[in-house]
Amino acid sequence: MPRFFHLADLHLGRVFHGESLLEDQSHILELVVTRVIEEQPDAVILAGDLFDRAVPPAGAMALLDEFMSSLADSGVAVAAIPGNHDSAPRLGYAAKAWERLGVHIRADYSRLNEPVRLDSRDGLGLDIFAMPFIETAALRSELDLETGDRLSLMRAALDGMKSARDSRRPAVLAAHEFVAGSAESGSERLYVGGSSSVPAELLDGFDYVALGHIHGAQGAGDAMIRYSGSPMAYSFDEFGREKGYMDVTLDPSQLYPEVRFCPLEPLHPLVIVEDSLENILSGPEYDQLSDSYISVRINDGLSHLNLIGRLREKFPLLREIRQLALESFGEREVNQPSSVETPQNLFADFLDFAGWTDQDQRTMAESYFHDAVSAGEGES
Repeated sequence: MPRFFHLADLHLGRVFHGESLLEDQSHILELVVTRVIEEQPDAVILAGDLFDRAVPPAGAMALLDEFMSSLADSGVAVAAIPGNHDSAPRLGYAAKAWERLGVHIRADYSRLNEPVRLDSRDGLGLDIFAMPFIETAALRSELDLETGDRLSLMRAALDGMKSARDSRRPAVLAAHEFVAGSAESGSERLYVGGSSSVPAELLDGFDYVALGHIHGAQGAGDAMIRYSGSPMAYSFDEFGREKGYMDVTLDPSQLYPEVRFCPLEPLHPLVIVEDSLENILSGPEYDQLSDSYISVRINDGLSHLNLIGRLREKFPLLREIRQLALESFGEREVNQPSSVETPQNLFADFLDFAGWTDQDQRTMAESYFHDAVSAGEGES
């Protein structure tokens, strides 16, 4: 029975409250590689957003190179597609060379009807059809169509893939899309909206659909259509949610695939602490959180000054401070946190003040600022 691991939304190079997450991401990927080596699935599917932005920092590129190399060394095949945060041409660089090592990066639409064809231990084999994130103009050109909106082009591409299926072999689709009705988790910066959501029934015709784009693990309208979610949390509203990947087995004797969610233990868990300032500083129940990323929510109804130093003595990885009593005043929204006063978070506050709401542009600006600050600190 073919078996594979389904991951997505690595977002390598992500910056969290002004701080790089590369160490945390390296830890998570090492756990994945260890599981792959130990359990030897037939394949690993990476369903898009391998990087956090189109031009990733050098550290993120090196980390992906190390991850892919480790998977190749394990002897387990890899099938990967770009998501909306990736630059498809950059991700596809050296794809032909990688393919010789069993790492199949399908970064354009030229091989939509040509699945990644893999052997499996039971002899059934496994075909993985790859649908990179849909860029309308590029897909229209590949399909040689003069007109067509995003949804109609995707339907035409999928019809071709389904027609190319070998009915004797299990077939999986890897895609990076927002399926209508899916629950967002808050850490996504989605290229979504009514015109770009996809009805679940459009994805019928495969034994399993491995999706990326949504960061919470969930089904998408059908037992065969799943989001693996991101392998680690990227916002405090994901506090308390397990993060990991899907372990999928396709049993031809069963109507539905066997899907098991496999959690991954983060290097630094995300934790929300909500209490009075006195209890937060003195409460023994918070003494074990020195190795966690912390959001402090002070709820005692008072206005407190000079919080950072006192809180950082207890929480070295403090990332956010909110004084809930103050959030109903002025123009600050209830869900808008007060930043810890690092240079990066002061810059984020400046972007708030300037009304810079485009999330993709904000992330790129914050990343460049972080790189500039790091370079300056290295020279001092």
